[in-house]
Amino acid sequence: MSGTGRLIVLEGPDGVGRTSVVRRLRAKLEAEGRKVVCVRLRGSEGMRGPLRTLQRQADISERALFLLYAADLSDLWRHEIEPGLAAGAVVLCDRYTLTPVVRLEARGIDPAWAEEVLAFLPRPDLTLVLEADARLRLRRMLARRRFLTPRESGFGATFRRDPQAMLIRYQRQLDALFHQRVNGHAVKAVDAARDLALVTDDAFMLSREALATYGGGDAHGA
Repeated sequence: MSGTGRLIVLEGPDGVGRTSVVRRLRAKLEAEGRKVVCVRLRGSEGMRGPLRTLQRQADISERALFLLYAADLSDLWRHEIEPGLAAGAVVLCDRYTLTPVVRLEARGIDPAWAEEVLAFLPRPDLTLVLEADARLRLRRMLARRRFLTPRESGFGATFRRDPQAMLIRYQRQLDALFHQRVNGHAVKAVDAARDLALVTDDAFMLSREALATYGGGDAHGA
């Protein structure tokens, strides 16, 4: 990763607590005097609305939806991530390239195609993959809302007879695909089945290790 800042990405399937960890991690890094910029997938001004609507429609093709995510990431890079890095900040990204690629692969599309589409985006300095059992994540998801979308089930427009069982099957497939990307170096796993404070502490420790190579504070920003 070129530039004076550092890009730290938190990835993982729904229900692992990414957004909560990002919020707490930001507070810890800022308490050390670092400049922090937070961004999230599906967060660009131009693509936020269309993605929120279209991702709930079962009839949109997976490739088309992926290309919309690629457009979202392109806008995020140009308007938020790259300027943040140039300003010396730590840029915390709630999902980046790994999540859309893994979701596409789970639906039977060659990840090599998806990775080639996103090849214009620089690699993060550190990727933290939050991991938790699919049943635990399902309980967390249903505690926040009362229904699951067809796309979350992984089975297109129909829930068939047992939507929860299908969701668990699909989410376990996502778990395996995310875990395949963990390499112990630039991509590290964090056990997200534990208390949020412990998960955040581990994310903070791993982030500090990645940031130690260039320092921090007001003059610096994964």
